[in-house]
Amino acid sequence: MFKKVGSFVFTSFKYFCVAHCVTEHVADIFLCSGDSMEPSIHSGDLVIIQRFSKMIKNVDKGDVIIAKSPEEYNKFIMKRVKAVDGQMVRRGINYQVVPRGSVWLEGDNHTNSTDSWDFGPVPKGLIHGRVVCRIWPISHFSMNI
Repeated sequence: MFKKVGSFVFTSFKYFCVAHCVTEHVADIFLCSGDSMEPSIHSGDLVIIQRFSKMIKNVDKGDVIIAKSPEEYNKFIMKRVKAVDGQMVRRGINYQVVPRGSVWLEGDNHTNSTDSWDFGPVPKGLIHGRVVCRIWPISHFSMNI
């Protein structure tokens, strides 16, 4: 009996290790909350994020990303990359140049979004991954977000 229990525990541990490596380095699933990305993404949508984009620095203008909040480090934010390092962003008479190693993030719902206009450029090191598709609700499945 101890042999079967030991075998079960060892097998479970192996599967846990594989699942951890996949969600940490390849892909992960996120549940969205808040309305700062409407109409593109709604609260309650499930999205798949690609984690290895972060490692190869493959984040471009227009990508939707998940990042650690620069204001509350225990929370994640989902925003669209509006500019990468060296580019300029403008809103009315205000403008900013994105410093090296940073991105400028904005929500699609400009009237209800806390974004880089509030907290400034975001270091690329806070990026958790790039959104590649919405999987829920199934009626709104989309690869192009």
